[in-house]
Amino acid sequence: MKNFYQKYKELVFCILLPLLIITIRYDDIKGSFFLNAIELIQTAGIITHSDITQGSKPRHRFDIRYQYEVKGKLYESDRVGFGFKGSDNRKSVESIVTKYTKEKKITVYFDRLNPEFSVLEPERNDRFGFILVVIIIFCCFISSIYLIKKKNK
Repeated sequence: MKNFYQKYKELVFCILLPLLIITIRYDDIKGSFFLNAIELIQTAGIITHSDITQGSKPRHRFDIRYQYEVKGKLYESDRVGFGFKGSDNRKSVESIVTKYTKEKKITVYFDRLNPEFSVLEPERNDRFGFILVVIIIFCCFISSIYLIKKKNK
């Protein structure tokens, strides 16, 4: 097994990395590319937390949390859009935090079949970022195959 890993470690990495990304970002990918397959229902909610935090990439992140109720059960989420978490432009993040101030009554969109899956702005997504990641992973995969073939010669 160790010999197999040594021989094909680049290929293993290029298979595991996309699986890891898909697992971690599944809901954002689902919302960005397959929103038509989800039946979103509207309900009332309330903002419970609204702040700006500092990160490395993006530098400014919004931290917005909200609660909503479906069939008597209370849910909490922090998803404003799909994939979009902030910006290097502070004013862009400030405009979102200003829009969703603490205690503000809001409209929440949730999946009829999975009420835990919710979003405030279903049209806000990061398709470009996800497509870029897919292209990079594809290039890594092709490079790995090339390196493996080159090693085997």
